[in-house]
Amino acid sequence: MSAGVPEARQSRHFNNAVHGLRAFAALMVFGVHLCDSFNTYFFPHCEQLNEAMPYIKRFGTFGVELFFVISGYVIMSSLQRHSLSEFLLRRLVRIYPVFCFFTLAFFVLNGFLQLHQESTSVRALFLNLGFLDIYFGTPALSPNAWSLTFEANFYLLAGLGCFLFRKHATLPLIFLGVAALAFLARFPIAAYFLIGCLLYAIRHLQPASLPRRVEIAVFAVWCALAATADHEAVSPANVALLGATALLFFVMTTPKGTLARIAAWDSVFFIGTISYSFYLTHPYAYFPLRVLFQKIGLGTWNIGVAAPVYVLCIGGAAVVASYCVYRLLEVAPYRAAFGETVFRSPARREPRTVGVLATAASTVDGR
Repeated sequence: MSAGVPEARQSRHFNNAVHGLRAFAALMVFGVHLCDSFNTYFFPHCEQLNEAMPYIKRFGTFGVELFFVISGYVIMSSLQRHSLSEFLLRRLVRIYPVFCFFTLAFFVLNGFLQLHQESTSVRALFLNLGFLDIYFGTPALSPNAWSLTFEANFYLLAGLGCFLFRKHATLPLIFLGVAALAFLARFPIAAYFLIGCLLYAIRHLQPASLPRRVEIAVFAVWCALAATADHEAVSPANVALLGATALLFFVMTTPKGTLARIAAWDSVFFIGTISYSFYLTHPYAYFPLRVLFQKIGLGTWNIGVAAPVYVLCIGGAAVVASYCVYRLLEVAPYRAAFGETVFRSPARREPRTVGVLATAASTVDGR
């Protein structure tokens, strides 16, 4: 791959670096789950892992917040191009098939296995399917799926807000603003959506690129805050992390910056493409393999051998499963509904091969 960003991976509404951040956020979440399960089930007495895990968990958790910033940014672009009804329909077709599939799958499997007895009620199922679980304190019925409720509520508020603004409906817009502020006060994590929206509004201020030393410095500060801040409470550290995230996004998503070049690599671009399916699918890939590795006594192996075996096997299985879900439950419904792929491009070239799965990248471009 050439050092520059291929023109085929550019379009008016597509930022290559933002696509790279999708991949990075998905891998952050996957990485923490992988490390946590490896530590908990196989090497619980490894002193180095035990000391590192609190930082790894906090850093991995922040992958979700990074997804929220990305959503705020790209959704503002989508709202410029579509009516309210079309926007909401596209969002529904985009996220609901995968979400619904795994929510129902978890409900059925949990009914048989009784792993989480608090998640077996039909009431919990319908609250989850209706994106209402956060209002009733109902646990999410699939790993990672809790964040989709926040996404869906943000889509609705953002869509209605843009619609009322275009109609100059002042009074309804004021009521919606009050509702949005109440939502933010109840769920402060929603501030990351707002950061994404604001960054989209000032995108014209971004330079084409910044010095690499600036990128490295901002990234290092952000990593340190993400690994040490308490994500469960509003605190000065979290406010600092919010600001650092805004700065990171602004610095790292320049169209000709380092991340844009890295995101053009086929492997990174591919993970960005399947990132949503990867985010929801990977727990179902690592759970059966974790059980298998427990049966064969992976915890008795040398940790230097066990770690790469665990990572490669589960990582490979997660990517394969996620790609299948992406094709069946993301691409197929979206194409059936709108006659186009999830990510669109006016001019695409076939990417260089990074294995059979890399052909997925040929369908990818702006949201």
